[in-house]
Amino acid sequence: MNEQAATQANILSLRLKHGWEIRLSKAALEALGKPGYVRFLWSAEQRVLLVEAAEADTPQSLRVSSVNYQRGGSIPFRNHSFIEAVLKLTQWKRDYIYTVQGEYLPKLDMVAFEIKKAIQEEVPSNE
Repeated sequence: MNEQAATQANILSLRLKHGWEIRLSKAALEALGKPGYVRFLWSAEQRVLLVEAAEADTPQSLRVSSVNYQRGGSIPFRNHSFIEAVLKLTQWKRDYIYTVQGEYLPKLDMVAFEIKKAIQEEVPSNE
C-alpha cells in the first residue's frame, strides 16, 4: 500500500455495540504489514494514540483476529482493561462514538491518531 493511501484510509473508532470495542481499520493494519499482534501506545504530551506492530510476547500486545480480518473494513479490539485505559486517557464518554483519522508514520512504522481531532457523535438509541 502506498503511503498516501495508507494515510488517508486509517481510521480508529471507539464505539458501543454489544459491549465496548475499539475498531482499527484494515488499512491501518496493512500499513503496518498485517501483523498478528499490535500494541497501542499513548503520548500524553501530544495526546496521540499510537499503534505499532507487535509480537505475541510483546508486553500489552493485543491479538489481531484473522477471522475478523477477512470479514469487514475494520478489526475490533475488546480487551476490557485496555478500553478502560483509553477512556481514562482520552476522557471520552461512553454515550458517544468517536472516530479519529490516523496518519501512517513510515519512519517510526506506526500509525498515529491525534485525539484532539476526534469526531464525536451520539450512539444511536437502536444500537
